Amino acid sequence: MRTEAKRRRATIIVEVDGSILLVENRGGLVLLPGGGVHADESRLQAAARELAEETGLVAQSLLFLFDHESATNRHSVFWADASGTALADDDATALHLFTADEPALRERMSAASRQIVERFLDLPRGATGVPWPPASALE
Repeated sequence: MRTEAKRRRATIIVEVDGSILLVENRGGLVLLPGGGVHADESRLQAAARELAEETGLVAQSLLFLFDHESATNRHSVFWADASGTALADDDATALHLFTADEPALRERMSAASRQIVERFLDLPRGATGVPWPPASALE
């Protein structure tokens, strides 16, 4: 029996005024920005590229947070300090801002995005509000 290898995915968390930026795809599923890592790029490069493609934002800095394995993907999760004006682009049809007290939006999120957001919200924060230390440093 042959099992398919899980797809490598760069997943990005961008905070906007205390909310987490999410993208809605054509099927109405709400996800964290991100996508597949091309063979010729690093996970970091994929994170910057996908953020720009889906939201128009430019990553000024990216911080690796943790790896997350879902049913179909191996996510490398990054926190981004980004600049620009967020606009739905590429395969994103809409953008949403999520806070922990929004159950309706949470229900529309993919299981992986929901799990990643929950892990992110549990991370300790430094004095600047940046999640630190990364979860991988704590494990």
